Amino acid sequence: MDIFVFSYNRGAFLQNCIDSLLRHARGSRICIVDDHSDCPDTRAYLASLPAGVELIYGQVKDGARHGGLYNNMQRALDNCQDELIFFIQDDMQVVRDIDDEDLRYINDFFTHYPDAAFLHPMFLRGRRNRRDKRITRLESGFPVYFREQPEKKNHRDLTYVDGVIAHANRLKAANWQFVEGEAANANQAAPLFGKMGIWPFPVAMFLPEVPVYRGKHKTWAVSKAEQLAGTTPKAFIPMSQEDTSRLRARDLRELPVAEDFLQCSVPVKRPFHYSVVNVYPALRALHKLQQLISRR
Repeated sequence: MDIFVFSYNRGAFLQNCIDSLLRHARGSRICIVDDHSDCPDTRAYLASLPAGVELIYGQVKDGARHGGLYNNMQRALDNCQDELIFFIQDDMQVVRDIDDEDLRYINDFFTHYPDAAFLHPMFLRGRRNRRDKRITRLESGFPVYFREQPEKKNHRDLTYVDGVIAHANRLKAANWQFVEGEAANANQAAPLFGKMGIWPFPVAMFLPEVPVYRGKHKTWAVSKAEQLAGTTPKAFIPMSQEDTSRLRARDLRELPVAEDFLQCSVPVKRPFHYSVVNVYPALRALHKLQQLISRR
């Protein structure tokens, strides 16, 4: 499996992500796609990468809401050398070993569902647990979840997410081209590949309380939240073999919620907040207002 890590100006987070891959995804190709970071710590890390970690630079599309993310995901797909590709971002962490049992599961999923192209490898968010219980169903013929949400206006979270394991050969055979935005990619995935599988035994998760970039700039509110909370990654403690056994042995009617299985190395609010500005309600409201004004 080829693993592509998408990076922009979060050197400590990128290092944490790469460290987790080197620890837990031995034998996989690891390649960073950096979106032309200009902060000193990120540039310094990129200049002294661990042995075996590849680096390519992304194609910048001016004005895109997520920097060059989707152009860079397309570049990763075009550079993929394996049948499977894992798209992961610098604010994510692999939390347990990806072992032979996991690789068998991934291959078995794509064999069992020959039209599928996407498998969700992340733990689920505790803040969305009530919704997820309502819309997520466990298949009877194969251990995988799918989501059903007929009232939803787009297919986001149902057919595609940005942090995902994909069947690269099926994407290429369909002449897949990433477009701008998670919802837009989900909408184009729906008629091509159907529902995205959700792995009952996830391997990765977003870190809590991270700085967030949109359009490559921070609002004042985000910067202030970082001052209050700090910018050191609030990394997860790697799961032990006993933790992994508990994950695999549970009744699969119990969804794999991050807060039930993961612990952070430092205190964080629970349920987890994934953007640092959301930890502070007043700053969150100001952040939303500043974003609204900047788009006018």
